[in-house]
Amino acid sequence: MTTTRTQQIRPQLLLAGLLAITTACSSTKNEGFKQRIRLSVGEIKEISLPSRGDGSTQLIGTSDNQEVVEVSRPELAPAVDTLKRDKSGPTVFQLKGITVGSANVMFSEKQPNETGSGQVKKTYVVQVVAK
Repeated sequence: MTTTRTQQIRPQLLLAGLLAITTACSSTKNEGFKQRIRLSVGEIKEISLPSRGDGSTQLIGTSDNQEVVEVSRPELAPAVDTLKRDKSGPTVFQLKGITVGSANVMFSEKQPNETGSGQVKKTYVVQVVAK
């Protein structure tokens, strides 16, 4: 049985294509998937993100355009009869639409003494529209 030159090249092209796809997927994985959120001016939406709960890291929410979207973290007071705070639950952030426009909101995690913005965990593209 004889093989043609094309039959010899096909497996190599298939392997090269598979390698290219794998490399492309791994490079976009680090950037994270951007979800879209639509808010009206004045509307508030809560975002819950899982946290480690051990205090070794902190979650930070930032907006690249605070004139459009404000990111805050409501502090809930513990019950009066609670002796210790349980930090094992999710971390809650609030997004508030300020003016019409678009902003990227990023949630990152970092060590308490670490400088910089930390490692991005989740990114949202927030579109604020008029009521």
